[in-house]
Amino acid sequence: MTGSNAKVKSVRIDEALLTVWLDDGRIVSVPLAWYPALVAATPAERKAWQASGAGRAIHWPALDYDLSVVGLLAGRKEHPNALRYSRAARPKALPARRSTRRAKSGRRLIPA
Repeated sequence: MTGSNAKVKSVRIDEALLTVWLDDGRIVSVPLAWYPALVAATPAERKAWQASGAGRAIHWPALDYDLSVVGLLAGRKEHPNALRYSRAARPKALPARRSTRRAKSGRRLIPA
């Protein structure tokens, strides 16, 4: 399998390493320091991952954070300007958005 076809089987994060087991038998370990968003997360937040992108990425729902298998295999680190919430600034829940119906002219009519 090529890197783009490999799927995530398992993930483990300890104090120093992010280790990912792939379905083609490869095991990829990278320094946790490459991903400051994961360093700042609690152990419980780190542990709560799920496969996404048909298994070709890892998603941490509590952090709204994603890593791709291709990126891991290429040795890509977290971009310094990556958009992420700090633990202190992370909202508890987002407010519900209120949608409105629009007339063909584009004017708002009544709330839906």
